[in-house]
Formats: sequence, C-alpha cells, structure tokens
Amino acid sequence: MLKPKMVFTVLAAWFAFHIFIFWVLNPTGVEALVESEKGQFMARVMGYIGGTLSMMIAYTFFMLRDIKGQKAKNILLGVGSIMAIADAVIIASNLSAYEKFPTEPMIATPQPAVALWIILTAYTLYVAVITKR
Repeated sequence: MLKPKMVFTVLAAWFAFHIFIFWVLNPTGVEALVESEKGQFMARVMGYIGGTLSMMIAYTFFMLRDIKGQKAKNILLGVGSIMAIADAVIIASNLSAYEKFPTEPMIATPQPAVALWIILTAYTLYVAVITKR
C-alpha cells in the first residue's frame, strides 16, 4: 500500500476516471449551463482536450509502475508538489465560483472530488518521503 507502484496505479486510475468525466459528463453539463452555441462548442472542445490529456497522464502513470528506488522517489516528489499546486488552484477557483455564482453549484469542482485530490496529494507525498533510495 505504501509502495511507489501502488501510488502510480492509484494515480493512473484517478486520471483514467477523468476521461469519463471530461468525455461523457462534460457535454451534458455544458448543455445545461451554457446558453450560446459558441460557448457550448468551446466548452465541449476543452472537455475533449482535458479527457485526452487525462488519458495521456493515466497511461504515463501506468507505465511508471515498474520504476523503483530514487527515480520513483523523485517522480513522486515532483508529482506530489504539482498536485499540491493543483489543489490550491482548484480551491481558489471553487471559492471564486461560489462567490460569483452562488446558485450554480455545478460550475465548481465537487467538494468530495477536492477532498479526494487532497488525500491523493498527501498519499503521493507521504510515499515519496518514506521511499528509500
């Protein structure tokens, strides 16, 4: 459970799940929230790009599962640090969305997803720190 291979597997699964979010759920949400046809088109395109990037990230994490030792530690430290920055950006954007659109909860990232991001960040950084050279 506390080995780099498991962290890479969990991260691969997390990003693979986002393919579903961006490719399946995003178009539905876009139609419900965005009125203009241009806005819908742009939001759908961004969702498809997000899904494609999630697929690339998931595949990369899946292929990193066999890396051991110092390289795994370095990768996990880097990924964990980037995830910590992403946590801050997600929280800041959610606070901004709640402030600007208090009656539109679908605009912000769901709170359970934010909590899971934070847990995955802590898990990644913890395993990176305890991994031996």
